[in-house]
Amino acid sequence: MKFGILGGSFDPVHNAHIQMAETALKEFNLDKIIFVPAFVPPHKSNLFASDKDRYNMLYNVIKNIDKYEIDTYEIDSKKTVYSYQMLDYFRSKYKLCDIKMIIGADSFNNLSTWKNIEYIVKEYGFIVFIRPGIKINTESPYYNYCAFSKYIMKNISSTTIRQKLKNKEDISQYVPKQVFEYIKKKNLYNE
Repeated sequence: MKFGILGGSFDPVHNAHIQMAETALKEFNLDKIIFVPAFVPPHKSNLFASDKDRYNMLYNVIKNIDKYEIDTYEIDSKKTVYSYQMLDYFRSKYKLCDIKMIIGADSFNNLSTWKNIEYIVKEYGFIVFIRPGIKINTESPYYNYCAFSKYIMKNISSTTIRQKLKNKEDISQYVPKQVFEYIKKKNLYNE
């Protein structure tokens, strides 16, 4: 079995997250995508929606897709969890599975800042998606531990979506319908 782990704050989950998951399943012949919402990611100081709201938005989008699941390991831990800890957790949970972490090009270019990155690349490896305007560092010592998607992802970020909401702009083209409706219903991200 081959699993792709897609971690993130999902604050909110958006169309590029879902596009990455759909593409990774097909392009890399994965058996499952596991979405892992962060409690507080190591590279961010705060989140804008509650754990419950971030989980619910993600759940509403993927609940009817057999090859997707959400694991709340990081949220349940109530502390910052590093990627190597999360990947080891999945290795112990799904013995004998090939586990790859799914990341964007921006994350790939910053792998040298990750805790225990040498261990992660040797034990697990990455599936990397390119975003418009971000050039991959082909000189990176981690380049050969990665599989690169041939697809260019949509240039969408949760930060841009939150800013648009704050400015009372329409975000319906950036997020799945279920997320758009949830944000409206709960009046999220408007401060």
